[in-house]
Amino acid sequence: MPVNTSRTEQPQVQTPRSGRLGVNAAFLQEIKEDNRHLKDLWDRLLPLLSHPETSLNHWGEIIAALAELRDQLAIHFSLEEAYGYFDDAVDVAPHLSVEAESLKGQHSGLFAQIRDLADQFAEVDLQRDGQVDKVLRKFQAFQAEFQSHEESELKLILNSFDDDIGVGD
Repeated sequence: MPVNTSRTEQPQVQTPRSGRLGVNAAFLQEIKEDNRHLKDLWDRLLPLLSHPETSLNHWGEIIAALAELRDQLAIHFSLEEAYGYFDDAVDVAPHLSVEAESLKGQHSGLFAQIRDLADQFAEVDLQRDGQVDKVLRKFQAFQAEFQSHEESELKLILNSFDDDIGVGD
């Protein structure tokens, strides 16, 4: 499960009395920093995992980067859940609630996958045939699932903003 991040200030998405979605600047800054760090991790990891021979030459670096990705995803999911942008988006666009709950529910599964992957990479016997290819395929599947999840979250937020400002009226 994602780790709990304690903050003295709890910035969050706010729904003013008008029912419109308003986003707290501190929340946006924290999410922006989190997303930048995640992008940097992906940019560092993906080339190392692009080919089995490349991976073998950088195995220790990959293990460290996967542990960092695991920890960053714990923070990422905690930020999304703690600051309640799912709930506030649904307040503005209640018809999106099923999708929002589904996406929020995916966090624990995605976190479990990256946690297990980080452990599996650390335990690989590099001399055993097929082990590297197997964990690389698992990572590629995780990456595709995570990317799809993030795209769906972005669409949810954009749809709630569209509803909030009346796009298509």
